Amino acid sequence: MGFLNKVILLGNVTRNPEVRYIPGSGTPVATFGLAVNRRYKQGDETREETCFIDIVAFSRLAEFAGEYVAKGISILVEGRLSYRTWEQDGQKRSKHEIVAENIQLVWRKDRTADASDLLDDTNSDTFDEDDIPF
Repeated sequence: MGFLNKVILLGNVTRNPEVRYIPGSGTPVATFGLAVNRRYKQGDETREETCFIDIVAFSRLAEFAGEYVAKGISILVEGRLSYRTWEQDGQKRSKHEIVAENIQLVWRKDRTADASDLLDDTNSDTFDEDDIPF
């Protein structure tokens, strides 16, 4: 019997990534929050619940997160579920978090910018439909 630990989440970033470096190795580590909403119907009423999740990324992915991920944007995170324990002020603490293996930025339809804003408009020559080879 095999085991699988895979998580895929699509949500909004709740706080800007904090990038730190592991002493000794200098490996970058980024931590940030993600909010994932769930809508459901209860009787005639539509309800929504939000799950707040801590995300941690290492190495090049941590640098990517520090540079491109920001509070309020939508992202897709693929990773694995991790359980961490530590002691703080004499009390044992624990939490689940997602260790990111891939992060993708997601463009939403309600953004004010459209795809034409991303194109290089230095080559804005017009063309005739007769020039298209098919």
